[in-house]
Amino acid sequence: MKKLVSIFLFVIGFGIVIWWRQGNEIPSTGSDVGIEISPQQKEIEIIRSFMGNPDLELTFVNTDLPVQYFRVGKVTQIGNGENMEAVEGWTRQVNVYDQKELINGTCSIYEYNTDVRNNSLTAVIIRGLRQSEIEDLKNSSTPCNPNSENAQKLAKTEAETIAMSYLKRALANFDQIKAQFIYLQQVDGAHEWFWEDNEYKLPDGLSSRPYLKPIIRISVYNDSQIQYWNTTSLFEEMDNL
Repeated sequence: MKKLVSIFLFVIGFGIVIWWRQGNEIPSTGSDVGIEISPQQKEIEIIRSFMGNPDLELTFVNTDLPVQYFRVGKVTQIGNGENMEAVEGWTRQVNVYDQKELINGTCSIYEYNTDVRNNSLTAVIIRGLRQSEIEDLKNSSTPCNPNSENAQKLAKTEAETIAMSYLKRALANFDQIKAQFIYLQQVDGAHEWFWEDNEYKLPDGLSSRPYLKPIIRISVYNDSQIQYWNTTSLFEEMDNL
């Protein structure tokens, strides 16, 4: 009888311990509670989201000035030209990433720029491969093509569908500003959409080049390649200081 009582008390005690542990369990670090990721990994995920490819392979290159450097500073006229003096806080640097996969088998890849201040995507640029990179591909029996072999001319409606799908993934306020994008067609046949923040005003004494206000541009080429520029993050970050 005493043995049965002991077993009974043991079972009850064991159950109480299990119940207490479950009620006071430290949350795991799994995806159900969220995992803190590094800024670089966050930028990679932002790029993958923009491109609509969760498996996109990228290589971090360096931290540098943007390829198409958007400047803000104090401008003074010098003869027929001008000089822009840098102003603290308004010089933007970007993290540069290269896409490993070739664009449609051509001798070019996408280069991505992200703002180091807030990890936002600021540019997607088509970069031609260097001669050394082309030679490396030849040596690995995976040569690239100098030009796209099947570049079919895109109608405006087709290009617009492509452009708007990228913009919708990139911009949280896309639905609010979609109607404000202006359509342009470049000489080479590319379709381009352009947005400018006409309500923004720089602090007195400052000017910006080559754009006077925050802009977003996206170009779609006949082979569905795209290029994208977004200068708004620099202005937004300064406004938040």
